Amino acid sequence: MRVIVFALNGCPAGWLGAYGNDWVGSPNLDRLAAESVTFDRHISDSPDPEAARAAWLGALPSRSPLHGTTHTVLVRANHPDTDAPEWFYAGWDRVFDARPQAEDASPLDQLLREFPALLDRLADVPHYLLWIETDRLIPPWDVSQEVFEAYVADEEPERPPVGNEQSEEEAEVEEEEVEEEEVDEEDEEFDESAARETPNIEDTVFPVRTYRLPDTDSPEELVTPWNDPPTGPFDRSDLDAWDWLHRSFAAVVTTFDAELGRLFDHLRARGLDQSAAWIVTSDYGHPLGEHGQIGVDRPWLHQELVHLPLIVRLPGAEQAGRRVSAFTQPPDLFPTLLALFGSAMPKDGKGFNLLPLARGEIESVRGFAVTALELGDAGEMAIRTENWALLVPTRIPEGDRRSEPMLFAKPDDRWEVNDLRTRNIERADELEAMLREEMQKLAAR
Repeated sequence: MRVIVFALNGCPAGWLGAYGNDWVGSPNLDRLAAESVTFDRHISDSPDPEAARAAWLGALPSRSPLHGTTHTVLVRANHPDTDAPEWFYAGWDRVFDARPQAEDASPLDQLLREFPALLDRLADVPHYLLWIETDRLIPPWDVSQEVFEAYVADEEPERPPVGNEQSEEEAEVEEEEVEEEEVDEEDEEFDESAARETPNIEDTVFPVRTYRLPDTDSPEELVTPWNDPPTGPFDRSDLDAWDWLHRSFAAVVTTFDAELGRLFDHLRARGLDQSAAWIVTSDYGHPLGEHGQIGVDRPWLHQELVHLPLIVRLPGAEQAGRRVSAFTQPPDLFPTLLALFGSAMPKDGKGFNLLPLARGEIESVRGFAVTALELGDAGEMAIRTENWALLVPTRIPEGDRRSEPMLFAKPDDRWEVNDLRTRNIERADELEAMLREEMQKLAAR
């Protein structure tokens, strides 16, 4: 077995067409999803890069059951400042650097140059794990003016509501609907024909337009992408800044998707679409102002931070187009890798093998997903069920505005804006008790 993992660090699931985004072009990832099993509710257990790496591998690479039986290659296509801890690099059979070069037009140019030769060297290896990490979606971004201008000319990006914008009557109706709602898997089937078809970046000529920057007096001034938005608080009421930020990121996603398409073409040209499994996932989603922060400035466990892509393309596109609505989490990747290679799960291993889900043999591996993160002097934990998301502060800095738990109806409240806890205290208390019990179990392992 050959397995190729693309770790797209900082990638929020909600920005991809495969997860319902209909205004950002990601045709190559959309095609991949159409050939794959897409896990719709892949929720981070801890949206922290180091925690994700530990969850993905289940142990130090040198102690993994794969060590010694499977050739393992790690490709670093990231900047040094986003490197993993040293322990993560120990035990791989080879760590291959394809780091961004200062003279390149794109941070992935070095990987695109080296990738064919790397695949050629692996051509005669019967069993290998090829792990590719990139920080392409983490600021500072590198994106062409032409792609950005295409989004300036495009329709307006969807903006989340600001504040509790529903009336009490609307919220009550929503609560009743949520309690009665059941997930209809047939409605969630991926429709390949409905996927947005976006031309390859390299074959497209984009119109050049002007766009007014926040606080720019001259409307004729040509606007460049916001390539380096600072980590920290963001004023969601500043719609000009919101548009600038989101159109810039949309251009990054589309450019990145075109680059991934070139990598996918190399895999297909060598028959690895038939003989290998491909996996696309992320360590966390980079927040872009949805709840008043850019980047991970506070451990606020909202959807944009914790909802991650997980797309698994089995050899020969087995189970193509299947969508899995069950809750999955990053620790499930390790036992899934072991199952792909036919290796046994360690007795103290965590997570679940997802292949039975991917093949439709079972419907669920867990009834809910829990998440926890501590950052500086703040901490939060969360639980997500079929109908609810509860976020509970665990460490509250002095003067912090988030001092009470928040309850959101799912899946209706996509943006997690309408806090329904005060009208559902009993339900919130039940969920918090479930959450605390589960966190105690995890801490005891």
